[in-house]
Amino acid sequence: MTLRTPLRSCLLSLLASVSFLGGVALANTSVNANKFEDDIDIKTALLRPCEKGIGYDCVKVDVQMQVDAPQEIVWQVITDYQHAAQFISNLKTSSETPLGPNLLQVDQVGRVGWAAINLEIKTVYKVNLYPVDKKIVSVSIGGDLKTVSMTTQLKPKPNGGTLLAYSLVSDPGPWAPLAISEELLKRQARQSFADLKKEILKRANGANITKP
Repeated sequence: MTLRTPLRSCLLSLLASVSFLGGVALANTSVNANKFEDDIDIKTALLRPCEKGIGYDCVKVDVQMQVDAPQEIVWQVITDYQHAAQFISNLKTSSETPLGPNLLQVDQVGRVGWAAINLEIKTVYKVNLYPVDKKIVSVSIGGDLKTVSMTTQLKPKPNGGTLLAYSLVSDPGPWAPLAISEELLKRQARQSFADLKKEILKRANGANITKP
């Protein structure tokens, strides 16, 4: 079903504007994440205005996730845009194009379902990678989304695990009430990071098995 109305604009903003880590579309909230939601803390806020001197409002989403895996494996997963569709729910395609050293363009098509409505949503991001600092900074540069900016930072834990800190600021557009946007983005983020954690633990366990 293809929508070409203000409702479609609303759904695009609400259901797709948290694109995971600046390159991976969010999963459908109907999927039960179970144990993978443990140690995922999500906070949201409404920014009025989005920034000083800007005439529109935004939704801010902050996520902290602890995962029992080394930084290098977490980094490999969150920057694996080329294979992201294999482990992120409802992501139809994902590809990366190098623009320079540690600079990528990430193009994706995500499938979003809500009741009887099914949409395919295109997103295009410019992704700056900082491998030494284990940091990612991403901004939307095209596709169906409104303004989106994202930052991801990894930090080592004393037990050998990793703390992932993620922050997103998004303008959901004129058709999306901020209060509704905030709740939907929170639910979407929880499922998305549960998918991510599942893949990280899978790769970490595989690495431990192959060690001599």
